[in-house]
Amino acid sequence: YSLPPVGRTMALRRPPTRIELKADDVEEYDKIMKERRLVAEQEAMREQSQQQKSGSDFLGSATSSSSYVMLSQKKPSAAERIGYRRPR
Repeated sequence: YSLPPVGRTMALRRPPTRIELKADDVEEYDKIMKERRLVAEQEAMREQSQQQKSGSDFLGSATSSSSYVMLSQKKPSAAERIGYRRPR
């Protein structure tokens, strides 16, 4: 190990951050994700039934209703996929 040249500083290395995940945390996460999926499914079903009532099916009769639900939902961001909520 040698000293850095004069005028330059060397960055200190620290050990990686350790995050502990407990069984309670996993259960809580699963519960929250299940609730979110249920709400999303209910909203999709509500939208689908509203469009069927109005008679405006822009995808035509060739596509199934399940593919319509998949196409109508936006792609979740990385933060949403891992369950991160930004502080407000």
